[in-house]
Amino acid sequence: MKSLLQRRHDMREGSFDLGEGKHRRDEGMSRVRGNQSNFGFNHAAAQFFFGLKVGDVFTPDDVVRYAGLPDEGANRNNAVGAWINGMAKSRFIEWTGRLVKSERANRHAGNNKEWIKVR
Repeated sequence: MKSLLQRRHDMREGSFDLGEGKHRRDEGMSRVRGNQSNFGFNHAAAQFFFGLKVGDVFTPDDVVRYAGLPDEGANRNNAVGAWINGMAKSRFIEWTGRLVKSERANRHAGNNKEWIKVR
């Protein structure tokens, strides 16, 4: 049986791996984007995006105001982050460097990144 010190060491070793963390993030976001229950959200979010002009700024709150959230799933808010992440990776949007307080009550006044449409 491992000592408490050894178990803590093992946990830390597996818990702190930036490469693995990025891999898990990308894998999870891909799963969320491909989830059938998110189809309506993804479609509405695309309509929101194509309604913007190059140079327009927005936050995830704006996307949710327009597109709503997927109808099901405990982590349905993750669909918004996955959509934003996909748009940023595709270089359609860039972070302005500005943080804006969320107006959504269930976000508890947390910070949202402000994004700009670049193409």
